Order: sequence, then C-alpha cells, then structure tokens
Amino acid sequence: MTRRGIVLAGIVVLDIVHLIDHWPNEEALAFIDRTEHAAGGPPHNAGAGLLKLGADFPVTLLATAGDDAYGEIMLASARSYGLDTSRVTVIPGAVTSHTHVMSCLDTGRRTFFAQLGCNNLMNVSHLLPPEDSTAKLYYLGSPGVARGLDDSDSWRTLLSAARARGMKTCLELCPVPADTLRQHVPPCLPLCDYFVVNDYEAGSIAGIDIAPGGRLSWSAAEAACRRLLDMGVNELAGVHHPDGAVAVRRNGEVAMRPSVKVEQQEIAGSVGAGDAFYAGVLLGIHEDWPLARCLDLGNAAAATSLQSPTTSASIRPWAECLAYAEKKGLRPGP
Repeated sequence: MTRRGIVLAGIVVLDIVHLIDHWPNEEALAFIDRTEHAAGGPPHNAGAGLLKLGADFPVTLLATAGDDAYGEIMLASARSYGLDTSRVTVIPGAVTSHTHVMSCLDTGRRTFFAQLGCNNLMNVSHLLPPEDSTAKLYYLGSPGVARGLDDSDSWRTLLSAARARGMKTCLELCPVPADTLRQHVPPCLPLCDYFVVNDYEAGSIAGIDIAPGGRLSWSAAEAACRRLLDMGVNELAGVHHPDGAVAVRRNGEVAMRPSVKVEQQEIAGSVGAGDAFYAGVLLGIHEDWPLARCLDLGNAAAATSLQSPTTSASIRPWAECLAYAEKKGLRPGP
C-alpha cells in the first residue's frame, strides 16, 4: 500500500496577535498598532502551511475547541486555509485555548500569554490517528502545554499508536521552560522518527549551546542533532535558527543550509515562522526530497511567513517560496 497524507494532532489555539510599538517595562505603557485573530498552535500552523505550500495529499487535523466565540473564530480561521475541521472535538462548556501574542514592531520579537483552556481537557481519544488512515506521517505537538496529556504517558501512547498503524512520527515543541522540555520530551524520542525543533528547544534537551551570543554555531547544531539521535530519534534530527538550519540522518547524511536574507522592514511578525519551516520540511519529507532541498524549502517558507503578523497567511506555493529565496539570496553559510 502506498501511503500519502499527514495527520496533525495536538494543541490548537486562537492566536490574538497584538502588534505593539515596543515592549514596555512593568507598570509602563505600550501602544497596540492593530490586532489580528487567527488559528494557531503547531498542528494547525503546520497543516495550514502545508496547504499554502500546495500539498496535494490529505491533511487531517485532530484537536479540541470550546463551544464559545473564540472557538467559532478559531475553527473558521482554520477552515479558511482549507483545513478539514470535522475531526476537531468541541467540548461543551470549555474555554477555547487562546494566546495573546505581543509582537514588537521595533524588534520583530514576540511574547506569548496563554490561556490553556480546553487543551488541558484533551485526552488520548481526541488525538488518536484514525484506524483506517493511510497517512504517511503523524505529526504531534506539543508536550508541556496540555496538563491532561502531560500528567500521564499520553504523548508516548499517541506516538506508539501512530507507529503501530504504519505511520512515521514527527514531534513538534513549544517554547516552554527548559526544565519542562527535559521532563517530557526525552521519553518520547525513541518513538519519534523525525524531530525538527528550534535552537532553544534542541539545546535545552541535548544540553548544548547552539547559538552562543545569538549566532548559530553550525558545528554545535550538528552535535545537538547527533545527540538527539543518540537519545533515540529514529531517522532524522534537525535544528532551525534565524541564521539557518542543520539536519542529520541516522545513516550519517548531514545537510546545512543558510536562511533567506529578509530585510527588517519586510517583517510584519515572526509568529509561526518555526511552524512554517517545519511545514516546508514535512512537505519535502513526504515527497522524498533530498535533505538539503527539504531545509531550503523550510527556510523559504519561514521567510515568506514573516510578511504577515499571523502564522500562515503570507506563505506562498512551494515553487514560489523557493523562487523568492533565490531572488533574495541567502545568509552566510557554514
């Protein structure tokens, strides 16, 4: 049987993105330039990114929502990207998980204030891959932000179930405290086939400073990937950073690709850039592209995502992303 498609499961939220003029000190004032609403969370963002890139295979979303106004806005936003929300479970009386994102216009940095809501009520039954699914990949995110799943062995249970049903597994993370990552993620790695995360997340788990002084150390990123493989990742470990990305396969193949040069004035916000990167990599993995080309598409998708304050709105079809990257040029490589 030829497998096609990706099942994306886990934390979905409504992102309420405030573009602010600067980050204030406590008890000081900052001004909101404008506010935008969009569905977010790693599974949604990766799924929306895949569809924006032009994925021609099934993209299935498994998640929860509350039966409130935020839930209606979130699901409408998800459907606007073409995502099938028929398998999203609406929990009566629950508050839809939502995040206030403060995105600074002067720096492009963002800070998150999360109301976990119905994600704390999520259990294994909400996220199990369909028994009849012929999907190739099962993508799960994210440990550390769903108490019901975090307080049990649910993340491992879900990854194990997906593998038992013939899927390759992918795990995505959120920028939770390093101690939380070290508590929840290592037990999952032996059940994870593809593990692609940012420098902070990889460094926290592997115990390696990947970006000393804020700049990507290509050698440190490679060492972190090899450490993650030693910790149990089955096929591929990758690290992305604003300077570029590094990935290592268990067979020894290594790829290092610099990011796209994007001028500060082009950046409307960096919310979801990491998810856009992962969407590009997922498309390449699903289509069995060479590893370096997967990273190139990830970097290009992330670059185009910067042109919108929300997570996925400005991502382009994959060929246009690569053409944009070629036009803009790349940052210095290793």
